[in-house]
Amino acid sequence: MELGERSVMDSNIPADRLSQISTMWTGLARRDDVQADESRAAAAAFLDRYYQAVYGYLLRSVKDPDRAAELFQEFALRFLKGDFRHADPGRGRFRDYLRTVLINLVRRSSSKPVNVALAAEPEVLPEEPVDGEFLTHWREAILNVAWQALQQEQNRGGPPYYSVLRLRAEKPDLTSVELAVQLTANLKAIEAYTDANVRKILQRGREVFSDKVVDEVARSIPTRDEDRVAQELIDLGFLGFCRKALDRWRVQ
Repeated sequence: MELGERSVMDSNIPADRLSQISTMWTGLARRDDVQADESRAAAAAFLDRYYQAVYGYLLRSVKDPDRAAELFQEFALRFLKGDFRHADPGRGRFRDYLRTVLINLVRRSSSKPVNVALAAEPEVLPEEPVDGEFLTHWREAILNVAWQALQQEQNRGGPPYYSVLRLRAEKPDLTSVELAVQLTANLKAIEAYTDANVRKILQRGREVFSDKVVDEVARSIPTRDEDRVAQELIDLGFLGFCRKALDRWRVQ
């Protein structure tokens, strides 16, 4: 199965827990003691895209949903209040900075209360084996954002890229004819899709999906550095699927 046909992130986090986390950060973003400016809006947008990756990593680290939720609340509040505003994109990827902040938070929480002050500058980055676990959550978050963008565009009346790619992911053995029949039924289309329609939608859908993955990876790197974006795609295992999308991004 190709990368672009994988299902939406399955982090093994119950839906009710994710809903609780989403509600938590939304409430924190609206607190009166959090300065209402462009930086807070940017921070809130970041958490909107990546809170599952942050909470998922914390949950894997402490093995306790309630404790992970407490740590997430501490992280989210300090993030929104600007405690990490001194992160320097020139020193490396924000993903690395964020990973280190979370690792430090987990380490300190093992011996200190959750509300221990977090330093604006994190400690030395951990060794690579630790990065692997966070990388998995980050990779899933990038894919999830791309899937959500496809779904939102379809819901606004755009082409059914989301539906056909999800259908292909869930039923990889279906022929294009069978996909056309299933897609017609799923979308309750007035005019039936043909196998030729489906093949074109699949091809274009994969292109659009890979474009969104590259856009999201580029967004996570504060500077428009083509080499850094390419390296991030390599590190995340996306370059094979996104090579042409990267070329399209470069000429934007």
